[in-house]
Amino acid sequence: MDTKFAPANRSSSENLLLSNLSLDKITYLNDIFCSLSFIFCILNENRQIVYTNDVLMKTLDIENVGQVLGKRFGEAINCRFAFEEEGGCGTSEHCRYCGAVNAILQCQKTGDKTTSECRVRRIVNGTENFLDVEVTATPFVHDNITYTIFSLIDITDKKRRAVIEKIFFHDIMNVASGLQGFFELFSSIDEEEKQNFIHLGASLSQQIMDEILTQRLIAQAETHELAVNLQSLNTLDFLQQVAGDLQFLKVAEGKNIVVNEQAVSVSFESDPVLLRRVLNNMLKNALEASTYGQTITLTVEKSGEKLKFSVHNCKHIPHDVEMQVFMRSFSTKGNQRGIGTYSMKILGEQYLGGIVDFTTSPDEGTAFYIIL
Repeated sequence: MDTKFAPANRSSSENLLLSNLSLDKITYLNDIFCSLSFIFCILNENRQIVYTNDVLMKTLDIENVGQVLGKRFGEAINCRFAFEEEGGCGTSEHCRYCGAVNAILQCQKTGDKTTSECRVRRIVNGTENFLDVEVTATPFVHDNITYTIFSLIDITDKKRRAVIEKIFFHDIMNVASGLQGFFELFSSIDEEEKQNFIHLGASLSQQIMDEILTQRLIAQAETHELAVNLQSLNTLDFLQQVAGDLQFLKVAEGKNIVVNEQAVSVSFESDPVLLRRVLNNMLKNALEASTYGQTITLTVEKSGEKLKFSVHNCKHIPHDVEMQVFMRSFSTKGNQRGIGTYSMKILGEQYLGGIVDFTTSPDEGTAFYIIL
């Protein structure tokens, strides 16, 4: 069976059952496993579950190990990428960057205990659910057969707090620096221009409030407390407002933000606060990816009953980064970043009911978009 990363081979149903029965005879093994408060399972040489504790079964809402026997971990928890390839969990291109699969493979290769962090995108009741976990793979020999003890600890809350705190202060400082620059310029302009500058200063102050609002929105979204407030809007007016939101940030210096001349002007209904958050994050990413003199283009297209808002920049996303976009806590900007694309996904899809995605290529650059 073909694979794009880890071996795709699987054990027979008979071998899986024999392994399970053999492990079940180990005195107190089930008692020890079930005394633990986090997920523990034992994998065979093909990364398939042959034994597990009740925490995994409760997490998956199943009654007996037979319902996960022979599944790989990503398949058991319904990882978004576990079924992309015929070989299952570990065999897709995305799996190259999975902390869980890599920890298991490293443990099998070296015979050493291996710990790694892993970002998980799983489907729960038709909705994407994002987790940050710490996984540990430990070799275990029984009846001359080498197994892997695989454990998982949910660190989502820990990562969430660290990321939000870091981003909150980072982004607030970003906008505040723009406001500071505005006041430095204000004293040197003539009276005729000051009225326009007052409006710009008010816009920057509003951005600081918006950053605070963003963090609150994400927190509410993750706890399912966010309410959607639909309003009648105009596509072109809305896009022009977004284009003006970030033009005075430090990251926008020397870069051109333009609205495509072909952008359509039609009325539509959406939540302006949430949609603005999604598009602002797309624009921020484009600004951070661009260099001095480059242009970021915003546009909106209409196709039937669908509207497609997009933000384009001329930089190409490297393949390894492309495979991990939208993962919670993943970022190219360093530790304790990585919530911008994640927030696009959760706000744009789970609350606005749209489709959030992107295209990228060396020739065409990168465009993030939301289809409503």
